[in-house]
Amino acid sequence: MKPVTEIANLRILISKYNHAYYTENASEVSDEQYDALMNRLLFLEREYPDLKSEFSPTVRVGSVPLASFSSVLHEAPMLSLSNVFSQEDFISFNNRIVSDLDTEQIAYSVEPKLDGVSLSLVYRDSMLVQAATRGDGVRGEDVTSNARTIRSIPLKLHTDESINVEIRGEVFFMTKNFQKMNLGKKEAGESVFANPRNATSGSLRQLDSSVTASRPLSFMAYATGFYPAGILNQNQLLKKFHEWGFVVNPKNKICTTTEQVIEAYDELVEVRSNLPMEIDGMVIKLNDFSLRDKIGSLARAPKWATAWKFHAEEMSTALIGIEVQVGRTGRLTPVARLEPVQVGGVVVTNATLHNQEEIIRKDVRVGDIVLVRRAGDVIPEVVKSLPSEVSTRGQLFSMPDKCPVCNGPVAQPDGEINLYCINPSCSARLQRSLEHWASRKSLDIDGLGEKLCGQLVNSGMVKTIADLYNLEFHALTNMERMGELKVTKLFSALEKSKTVSLSRFLTGLGIPGVGEVVSRDIAGRFMGLEALGAATEEELIAIKGVGHVIATSIIGFFSSPITSEVIQQLVNVGFDPVEEEKRIGKILAGETIVFTGSLQIPRQKAKELAQMAGGKVTGSITGKTTMLVIGENVGSKLGKAKTLGVKIVSENDFIELVSKEQRRIK
Repeated sequence: MKPVTEIANLRILISKYNHAYYTENASEVSDEQYDALMNRLLFLEREYPDLKSEFSPTVRVGSVPLASFSSVLHEAPMLSLSNVFSQEDFISFNNRIVSDLDTEQIAYSVEPKLDGVSLSLVYRDSMLVQAATRGDGVRGEDVTSNARTIRSIPLKLHTDESINVEIRGEVFFMTKNFQKMNLGKKEAGESVFANPRNATSGSLRQLDSSVTASRPLSFMAYATGFYPAGILNQNQLLKKFHEWGFVVNPKNKICTTTEQVIEAYDELVEVRSNLPMEIDGMVIKLNDFSLRDKIGSLARAPKWATAWKFHAEEMSTALIGIEVQVGRTGRLTPVARLEPVQVGGVVVTNATLHNQEEIIRKDVRVGDIVLVRRAGDVIPEVVKSLPSEVSTRGQLFSMPDKCPVCNGPVAQPDGEINLYCINPSCSARLQRSLEHWASRKSLDIDGLGEKLCGQLVNSGMVKTIADLYNLEFHALTNMERMGELKVTKLFSALEKSKTVSLSRFLTGLGIPGVGEVVSRDIAGRFMGLEALGAATEEELIAIKGVGHVIATSIIGFFSSPITSEVIQQLVNVGFDPVEEEKRIGKILAGETIVFTGSLQIPRQKAKELAQMAGGKVTGSITGKTTMLVIGENVGSKLGKAKTLGVKIVSENDFIELVSKEQRRIK
């Protein structure tokens, strides 16, 4: 038999056995026979590399490791789902649907909500060409190589037609496969995975797809980016998925009354622990696609669907202490230290108490017996204290007035209930402070990105922001991927940053509430550091956008020995930021502008140009938006802008407009 014929036959045969085993749960050959066929195909493809195919079953074993994941723009946004938690919530959801559609003849598709990771699969001419994670809903990460290793994902749709479609579904672990994998890791002396969801996410995002291939992931399909032609409802869609070779959940069903939906939910609650995979609720969707189109979607979630979430498992234990953690943003979070207790299959020793207001509302004190649950079955939280006959209660806990890590001042931004350490050199938030300091909207230090900031902090070379300006050339060249040319460019960018304006300097410090706009207004009033450091609360409050909270933060920053030292250190390395008087144009006065797509100029530069021409820049399309500036590869903002009648302007026209204005006011 010719190699080309044998290879083709082997591929057909192995694909048939894969489908039977992973989709139909039937084994047509022994493991030894299957391995023999696969080994023969691998041998032939090595011997005849020109006959290799990206759609061969051999890609299931993984391919060459990637350096990083590329970004993928979804054909249609992958929206989130709203949640309901009770019969009353569901009835309210249903009543809104009935009211919006002005009909009571409604059928719902109800489907178990798999506890995994969403995945988008793009097929062209019935062949799998791209797989992407959900990401932010508009853009995800390209994980095509990894998706090809998942046996329940067809490399080619089971059809003779040439189909172009985007299939959406969930990647997850079957419980028995997860347990078997963890047992193997334990016997090998390796760390086991905490839970299937985290293991799924980590497995799907491996740069080496052979690692993904070694982990027994599964996939179930439940949606499309756009409805295929001739498919009128969810029931027909799920049947088509099965015809194309996908696994669909056998617990999916159609309900025509609210009573049937409630019964379906109660049934899932009852059988949840016996299902072959973990679920965390039930998804309820309008079955009819035309009704979905009629009712529409909100910005982040469809109005025609919701997730009825299960109540989290709750257990009681003793609260033995409360500590305050400082996150990367400087946020102070009270954390309960607990007597170990198993909640939802995980041993919990710590649980979030969120903030001071929550502690007071729940009246939680050290010594209490408390009820603990895993919020969303993931993050442990203290629900409440339980009555106790024995009085072991401690004093009501109060948040500290200084950072527990650096002893620096803390502040509560206007409109927030959280406290933040405002010392940018605090070791708990130092890396994030460096990233913010180097960002385009702050000092715009080219070459000082997230990875290098992490390296500098972890190596101990940078312990304060000012240390950036005392780095040693040769010490940097010894770091990973830091050649002499790269270090030279970084040093040049650092030196250039010392000439920054006062407004950018203030933005870079990251004082809570003091963003770009407030920084610019403050700098325009005081012009230099010395004058700002001596400012009174009355003088600060007189500035537009500055209230009592922000004024207190600024005064606290300049008066605290810890944070005033940060400023002095920066002055000592050569900073003397002053604000140049800038003339503001009027051509965009009254315009509220949003940018979308890939721009030729940096997004921060475009924003500054718009502001200098008198415009206001926001990040999302709303009823107040008057202008959308578009670049290449625009996203969903364009469609929304057209719907709202927002003026659409190309990047080139925008640049020409603001350039004329800059020439006029000079």
